[in-house]
Amino acid sequence: MKVTVRLFGPLAEQAGAAQLEVVVPGAMVSEVVEAVRKAAPALRIDRAVRVAVNTDYAEPSARVRDGDVVSLIPPVGGG
Repeated sequence: MKVTVRLFGPLAEQAGAAQLEVVVPGAMVSEVVEAVRKAAPALRIDRAVRVAVNTDYAEPSARVRDGDVVSLIPPVGGG
């Protein structure tokens, strides 16, 4: 299954791209994140990074379908 992954802020800088295409064997968010780690080993994806599938935040066990857009969103700080 092919999934588009959008990267924001420092994650895009670390990967050198704002978007990646990954092929995953399964259908869970955790499998997409693992595929992204393999495709872009420079990424520092930790627990603070939120994941959204299409327009909704998602847990690692959430389902992903072929053609979905998965966004990796780092924490935002400031004041």
